[in-house]
Amino acid sequence: MADVGAAVRKLLEQRNLFLKTEHDGREKIVYVCVDDGASGGLPVGHAIGTAGGVWLAYARVPQGNYYGNAQVAVGLPTCDAAVRAVLDHARYADILRSVERSSGRAARTYTAVVDPGHAEWLATLEEPKGITQLGKGKVRFTEAAVAYLRNPPPPLSLFVEVKGDHLILDYMTYDLTPDR
Repeated sequence: MADVGAAVRKLLEQRNLFLKTEHDGREKIVYVCVDDGASGGLPVGHAIGTAGGVWLAYARVPQGNYYGNAQVAVGLPTCDAAVRAVLDHARYADILRSVERSSGRAARTYTAVVDPGHAEWLATLEEPKGITQLGKGKVRFTEAAVAYLRNPPPPLSLFVEVKGDHLILDYMTYDLTPDR
């Protein structure tokens, strides 16, 4: 694995991402990939280590009606910092939704009981797709929605984070329970 610390490895695992590395003699390229069912996965960003020891980071980001790669950081001192920059910016919930649909398996869903105000707020989000308000504060999330909320784009009007099996909204923690 590339030179990344335990915290970045844990983020990769939580987001169902993995790294693959290439060397071209002068530069080291570390791809951050999502498992889309194809051999080798689909890159959602990459970091380039230059001969001078400086790292650059590129991530898959929305660009109007499509996704493209954009440089998101330059002059980073380590591979760890560059991969973290990719993780902070890469957007790939659409890929996860596509994988769910094409897999033929039932999509995994999660349920959380949250404050009714938070449930209402979640229902108003344009992205991610896959959040359903069930009433009385109960909310269902697809696997893709949970993956998206692990790394939501700024700015959202509330603090949102998913850590493990917990949804954090406005600094209140709720259990995410896998549906059977």
